[in-house]
Amino acid sequence: MKANQGFFHGLLKAIALLSFVTPLMAAEPALAIIGKNEWVFYRHEISTASDDAEVKKSLGLIAKFNKVLADQGIRLVVVVVPLKMRIYAEHLPNELALTDYLRGNYARMLEFLKANDVLMVDLNSAFLNDPGRASDTPFYFRLDSHWSPSGVMAAADAVKAGVMADPATRKLIEALPEAAYTRKISPRKRKSKPGDLVGLLPPDAPTLAADMVPQITVERTQPAATNLLGNQALPEFAMLGSSYSHEWTGFPGALNFAFQRDLTSLSVGADQGSWVGMESYLRNEAFQAKRPKVLIWELPERDMRAGPDYKYRDARYISGNAEWLQRVSALVSARP
Repeated sequence: MKANQGFFHGLLKAIALLSFVTPLMAAEPALAIIGKNEWVFYRHEISTASDDAEVKKSLGLIAKFNKVLADQGIRLVVVVVPLKMRIYAEHLPNELALTDYLRGNYARMLEFLKANDVLMVDLNSAFLNDPGRASDTPFYFRLDSHWSPSGVMAAADAVKAGVMADPATRKLIEALPEAAYTRKISPRKRKSKPGDLVGLLPPDAPTLAADMVPQITVERTQPAATNLLGNQALPEFAMLGSSYSHEWTGFPGALNFAFQRDLTSLSVGADQGSWVGMESYLRNEAFQAKRPKVLIWELPERDMRAGPDYKYRDARYISGNAEWLQRVSALVSARP
């Protein structure tokens, strides 16, 4: 009897303790982090060495996919958007410093893909070494996870430089029809809309000053030629990107201007992810009706640890890694 009493007494204590601890454990930190000088960062950019295995799986899939494309005469150019935390580490709060893992993650990805004959543009070095990084028009919005108009221009220039430095890819680009584009940069800055990170701040967060950014417009000097039915020919230059490549960012237009070429551009949000996005593009008439000679694939660095089988994505967008590769391989290899 005493043994039973002791057991139940211990059980009640455990339940009481759990009722106290559980609410504390459930209180997860805010997804947005306020740093110095009113800069805000996305907590999901933080990764550790424990994520390395998943990153390598993603890189391995890209390397295999690259081979499938190459066998069909399509040149893949991988553009990984570097972490805002690394590019603007000086604005991180004192309690959050870059680890050696985060500091070297981009270089490791670059080395892996290069060793597997994948052309990846080094945006990380380009951003860090660009004098414009420390100007009054930084490459990322302070209050948003995305790159700013200035960052978009710097990224497009870096992509062009990386592509044209590769002889085989340069030859493909130079064989594409030219298209004249102009770019206008307004001398006056405008107030941007509230950034996506503002809504992720804790309720008691201070009010932060809005981002002030230059207004940049890119225009084609002449309308694209059309056939008798009024349809434009699809260019053999394409990009599949994330939200960093949405039209509102200006990145597709910046690439038009940098290359002086027409570009087919599709992009998907974080809810679907880059893997679903690529599969959707390959099913699209934009790919099936006119295979590109050069295909740019833009992916955020922070998502490289979230492959097709990433379990925290909406269930309808989750797929086995091998199954994803099998499906996209079939789409690329099929003849229209």
